[in-house]
Amino acid sequence: MCELSSHDKLICQYCQTALLEARTCCLRCGLALNISLPFCGDCLKKAHLFEQLHALGSYQPPYSQMVKKLKYTKQLLYGELLGELLTESILLNLSAQQISTVDYLLPVPLHTKKQRSRGFNQATIIAQVIAKRLNTPLLLEGVERHISTMPQEGLTLYNRKKNLNGAFSICPSMQQEIIGAYIVIIDDVVTTGATVNSLCHTLLEAGAQRIDIWCISRTSLNTQKS
Repeated sequence: MCELSSHDKLICQYCQTALLEARTCCLRCGLALNISLPFCGDCLKKAHLFEQLHALGSYQPPYSQMVKKLKYTKQLLYGELLGELLTESILLNLSAQQISTVDYLLPVPLHTKKQRSRGFNQATIIAQVIAKRLNTPLLLEGVERHISTMPQEGLTLYNRKKNLNGAFSICPSMQQEIIGAYIVIIDDVVTTGATVNSLCHTLLEAGAQRIDIWCISRTSLNTQKS
């Protein structure tokens, strides 16, 4: 990004260090905070279906630019770069013990129609990088998005939740794998949490023991522009 030599890596050490700088955020949902408090007001008032969300950063440049280039211009190299950066952030901020107890990484599934149109699932590209680095199994089959929902962009929180009601399902052949498992959902951008919470609901109903979220960007409905 700075055009300095990266010595055959995807990013130079200077840019990587800058992008991995610690951020002040809610320890539960990952939302950026202006002051050093452990939890945001929303998490103090209500519980999420996931245990913890870890985000690489807020949805602003350069993360927002890289996500858009990945999703909308099919520059897949950005998926690998974002996966590498998120992995480094995980290793810096989460304990080795916690990471080692994760049973599966689950990229948020796209509906087959959306995946055919786009040609790839951006969450899967990111998850594959993380899985390889952390030696953690991927769940790429058996959890499906069987309802083709309208784009979440521009929807209110109520309509986002309504839009995703019953959107995910688990194939009977995968039920046994889910029971008692610690699953980490991988996504690119989490705004209201409607998508990941809908997926969490499906996984918990199937018997998952714990669910965390690892994503590139965490942002609020007021600041998310894409």
